[in-house]
Amino acid sequence: MRRTVFAAAAALAIVVSVSACTPPVPQVSAAPSPSEAAAVVQSQWERILPATFEELAAADAAKDATLLTDRVGGDAKTVRAAEYKQEKADAKVVPDVLPAESQAVYVSAADSWPRVLVAVTEQPADDVTPVVMLWIQDSVDTDYQLRGWAHMIPGATLPAMAGPATGAAQLELDDPDVSPTPGDALAGYVTLLQKGPTSAGNDDFAPDTYREQLFTARKVLTAAAKKAKGSYSDSVTYDENDAYTLQTADGGALVFSPITITSTFKVKGAKVSIPAADKALLTGGALTTQVVHTYQDLIVLYIPGPAIGSNPGVVAAEHNLVKVSPK
Repeated sequence: MRRTVFAAAAALAIVVSVSACTPPVPQVSAAPSPSEAAAVVQSQWERILPATFEELAAADAAKDATLLTDRVGGDAKTVRAAEYKQEKADAKVVPDVLPAESQAVYVSAADSWPRVLVAVTEQPADDVTPVVMLWIQDSVDTDYQLRGWAHMIPGATLPAMAGPATGAAQLELDDPDVSPTPGDALAGYVTLLQKGPTSAGNDDFAPDTYREQLFTARKVLTAAAKKAKGSYSDSVTYDENDAYTLQTADGGALVFSPITITSTFKVKGAKVSIPAADKALLTGGALTTQVVHTYQDLIVLYIPGPAIGSNPGVVAAEHNLVKVSPK
């Protein structure tokens, strides 16, 4: 009779929680004085945010992602749909709490599209960090849509940004006035995630709990697979077309980028088993000797300006399981 490898597969449910039991509280810097007009004025974002939370509240109440239409889309909708499925399978696995109250709002000064709107929420609870929420407007004819969110890294500080009356410059990934360029910093960080803590790139970035916990999960799963005479591997990818950059007041940048992580766990002479919450996301057939978990994450990477003299670092991140499959 085949063995069932549950403990090892259950380790795939390790969630990189960068928000729980994590003093000190992250800080949000004050904005400088306005100097130019923002693409979205205060009266507009004061309508966009409540409309988003109204749509989100209706979907949350019904646990129905089809109710996410005008104001919530892309990865945010995918993640919320997965959370609803998991909660229905296991009441202890609840969707992220996204506070409607904001302590800071960052807007783009771009005169073309797509455009970015960012809000930093109030702290949801004493042991949970504030949430950085990202809206995108794809064109002049579309609404600003919530596309993702990420809890702040414990102890992190968001840099000062242009105020909501001003708007921050929206930069290209290859902007030469930021060093390293946003594209180089993002590519370097993704390479670090793929190669692990022994990578030479580890010293190029400030410490953060997001990658620490990813590396810990990788170590645990690799050992569990080896014990079961199997193997574990993962891949970390991103699409630069989905990354957005806002200039900070110190001449640096904040880079907002989705990241996809695919984890593959294999065993020999046994059958993998997963928790009920993970099983709710299973597609593509029954599990046998292999299980693949797909995560859709969001990171916020801060590249300090030239006078700051510190390394780039992730200031907010979220690790979201969105799919489980046998291959």
